[in-house]
Amino acid sequence: MPSDSPALASVPGFTFSAIKCGIRYPDRLDLALIYSQTPCVACGTFTANRLAAAPVRLCRERIDRPIHAILINSTNANACTGDTGYENAITLASAVSRRLSISDDSVLMASTGIIGVQLPVDTIERGIPKLIDGLSTGQGPLIKQAIMTTDTFPKEAGAYFTHDGRRYAVAGVAKGAGMIAPNMATMLAFVITDAPIARKDLDPIFRRCIDTTFNAITIDGDMSTNDTALILAPDTGQPLTDETALESFEAALLHTTRTLAEMIVRDGEGATRLVTVTVRGAKTDDDARTAARAIAESLLVKTALFGRDPNWGRIACAAGYSGAAFDERTLSISIESVQLLTDGVPLSFDKTALLEIMSRREYEIHVNLGLGSGRFSFMTTDLSYDYVKINAEYST
Repeated sequence: MPSDSPALASVPGFTFSAIKCGIRYPDRLDLALIYSQTPCVACGTFTANRLAAAPVRLCRERIDRPIHAILINSTNANACTGDTGYENAITLASAVSRRLSISDDSVLMASTGIIGVQLPVDTIERGIPKLIDGLSTGQGPLIKQAIMTTDTFPKEAGAYFTHDGRRYAVAGVAKGAGMIAPNMATMLAFVITDAPIARKDLDPIFRRCIDTTFNAITIDGDMSTNDTALILAPDTGQPLTDETALESFEAALLHTTRTLAEMIVRDGEGATRLVTVTVRGAKTDDDARTAARAIAESLLVKTALFGRDPNWGRIACAAGYSGAAFDERTLSISIESVQLLTDGVPLSFDKTALLEIMSRREYEIHVNLGLGSGRFSFMTTDLSYDYVKINAEYST
């Protein structure tokens, strides 16, 4: 993978815009647009929450159609807003399509923010002409800022790949710092590429990349109503079909989604630690995922991470109740290089060395179930006092 990393604005064929519309706050970027004059193949993954926001419903209905634009707002989730909320999403997407002279159903929408409040449709409609008039490649850096909620820093990543002497770009932005749990993680993510990829190839590639990145992180175990990850690729009528090209594209996309996923966990609300939990030796990969997720989402484990408490019993307990095939006699646990348990037998360990490891900003926990070759990793955070403070005051 090349060392240079493209930003959204580096992807040919796309323009961008973001404005301060006043959706909830008077002086904050809160309305954004990604636009391609060329119709695009779109693929997406969405929240598994049965209380899905209005823009999620709109995207699910349109995702198989040619897409030109994604309208995004922050500070208001347009979730739990009933038929009125859905009609508002349709109204705003239509306002964009009319102004751009494109088909009504070629605009997707995503929202993030507070639940249960209707969008100020009139305010947003008044801002759409300014939003569209501002479309340019130069506005690309503003997209990652406009989609933030409790994020402390904007998140953007990308990668290049080359095929038949031509260089293609893949780039994306994401937001998320709380309500992060599969499936999906609580977040918005938007990825674009100038590589023409047919839907039959793009959809499975995108889902594979999501599965081990955005669907393998957790901050607080809470699944949002608005989780959306979208990818747009130009529909030129001449898609890349060569297996090598598709493999190169997938590698670039995986690098992009993995980097964004790491950024989300690193920015976890109130988090002081980013910890990777890797489970090996499971009967199957699914069992490894199940056990890793249980450990990563355990509140007792997460508070121990915050307190730098080497309480490996909490890790063992979570693995045991996860539902994965389990045998205490074959269970081994280590934190980085410090072995705590081997084949069910507790070991003495250097507490000073372990305290030093657990004081780091990032480290790894390794669990071996000793039952097979299954393996999976989850990224998680600790649970701090600040997480409680942030979420106790969110809607005020």
